[in-house]
Amino acid sequence: MVRFPWRTVGILVAIAVVVGLRLGYKTATLTETDIIDHYVGAFLDEMLAQGQIVDSGHCHATAGQRVFERMIVLCKTQGDDVYSYSVGYWGQLLHGRPTLIAGVQ
Repeated sequence: MVRFPWRTVGILVAIAVVVGLRLGYKTATLTETDIIDHYVGAFLDEMLAQGQIVDSGHCHATAGQRVFERMIVLCKTQGDDVYSYSVGYWGQLLHGRPTLIAGVQ
Protein backbone atom coordinates (compact mmCIF):
# COMPACT_ATOMS: atom_id res chain seq x y z
CA MET A 1 0.00 0.00 0.00
CA VAL A 2 1.39 3.37 -1.06
CA ARG A 3 0.92 6.15 1.46
CA PHE A 4 0.56 9.78 0.48
CA PRO A 5 3.67 11.79 1.50
CA TRP A 6 1.96 14.14 3.97
CA ARG A 7 5.21 15.04 5.67
CA THR A 8 6.74 16.31 2.41
CA VAL A 9 3.61 18.27 1.52
CA GLY A 10 3.55 19.78 5.01
CA ILE A 11 7.18 20.90 4.74
CA LEU A 12 6.57 22.47 1.33
CA VAL A 13 3.47 24.29 2.60
CA ALA A 14 5.40 25.58 5.63
CA ILE A 15 8.17 26.90 3.37
CA ALA A 16 5.61 28.60 1.10
CA VAL A 17 3.93 30.23 4.11
CA VAL A 18 7.24 31.53 5.51
CA VAL A 19 8.35 32.94 2.15
CA GLY A 20 4.93 34.50 1.52
CA LEU A 21 4.81 36.14 4.94
CA ARG A 22 8.36 37.45 4.57
CA LEU A 23 7.67 39.01 1.16
CA GLY A 24 4.35 40.42 2.37
CA TYR A 25 5.99 41.98 5.40
CA LYS A 26 8.79 43.40 3.28
CA THR A 27 6.30 44.89 0.82
CA ALA A 28 4.22 46.41 3.61
CA THR A 29 7.15 47.98 5.48
CA LEU A 30 9.46 49.04 2.63
CA THR A 31 8.81 52.69 1.83
CA GLU A 32 9.60 54.44 -1.41
CA THR A 33 11.99 56.71 0.47
CA ASP A 34 13.97 53.66 1.62
CA ILE A 35 14.24 52.43 -1.96
CA ILE A 36 15.28 55.81 -3.33
CA ASP A 37 17.88 56.29 -0.59
CA HIS A 38 19.34 52.85 -1.29
CA TYR A 39 19.78 53.41 -5.02
CA VAL A 40 21.05 56.97 -4.61
CA GLY A 41 23.66 55.54 -2.25
CA ALA A 42 24.58 52.89 -4.83
CA PHE A 43 24.88 55.63 -7.48
CA LEU A 44 27.10 57.77 -5.26
CA ASP A 45 29.32 54.76 -4.51
CA GLU A 46 29.61 53.99 -8.23
CA MET A 47 30.54 57.57 -9.07
CA LEU A 48 33.08 57.69 -6.23
CA ALA A 49 34.66 54.48 -7.56
CA GLN A 50 34.98 56.20 -10.95
CA GLY A 51 36.56 59.26 -9.33
CA GLN A 52 33.62 61.61 -9.84
CA ILE A 53 32.07 63.74 -7.13
CA VAL A 54 28.31 64.14 -7.57
CA ASP A 55 25.47 65.39 -5.41
CA SER A 56 22.53 63.26 -4.34
CA GLY A 57 20.28 66.14 -5.41
CA HIS A 58 20.82 65.05 -9.02
CA CYS A 59 18.62 62.00 -8.43
CA HIS A 60 14.86 61.63 -8.52
CA ALA A 61 12.30 58.87 -8.92
CA THR A 62 9.36 58.40 -11.24
CA ALA A 63 6.55 55.87 -11.17
CA GLY A 64 7.20 52.57 -12.91
CA GLN A 65 5.66 52.09 -16.35
CA ARG A 66 6.08 48.34 -16.87
CA VAL A 67 4.67 45.22 -15.23
CA PHE A 68 6.39 44.44 -11.89
CA GLU A 69 8.14 47.85 -11.92
CA ARG A 70 7.46 49.92 -8.80
CA MET A 71 9.58 52.93 -9.71
CA ILE A 72 12.53 54.17 -11.72
CA VAL A 73 15.30 56.04 -9.91
CA LEU A 74 17.14 58.41 -12.26
CA CYS A 75 20.53 59.91 -11.36
CA LYS A 76 22.40 62.43 -13.53
CA THR A 77 26.20 62.64 -13.68
CA GLN A 78 28.35 65.70 -14.32
CA GLY A 79 28.70 64.68 -17.96
CA ASP A 80 24.92 64.67 -18.53
CA ASP A 81 24.76 60.87 -18.53
CA VAL A 82 21.82 59.37 -16.66
CA TYR A 83 21.79 56.13 -14.68
CA SER A 84 18.35 54.54 -14.61
CA TYR A 85 17.59 52.08 -11.78
CA SER A 86 14.44 50.08 -12.55
CA VAL A 87 13.11 48.86 -9.18
CA GLY A 88 10.59 46.09 -8.45
CA TYR A 89 7.94 45.93 -5.74
CA TRP A 90 10.27 44.39 -3.13
CA GLY A 91 13.02 46.93 -3.75
CA GLN A 92 15.02 44.64 -6.02
CA LEU A 93 16.88 45.99 -9.03
CA LEU A 94 15.24 44.70 -12.18
CA HIS A 95 17.39 43.65 -15.15
CA GLY A 96 20.42 43.01 -12.91
CA ARG A 97 22.11 46.41 -13.25
CA PRO A 98 21.32 50.08 -13.89
CA THR A 99 20.87 51.30 -17.43
CA LEU A 100 23.23 54.05 -18.62
CA ILE A 101 21.60 56.63 -20.87
CA ALA A 102 24.38 58.68 -22.48
CA GLY A 103 24.19 62.43 -23.00
CA VAL A 104 20.63 63.25 -21.91
CA GLN A 105 20.03 66.97 -21.59
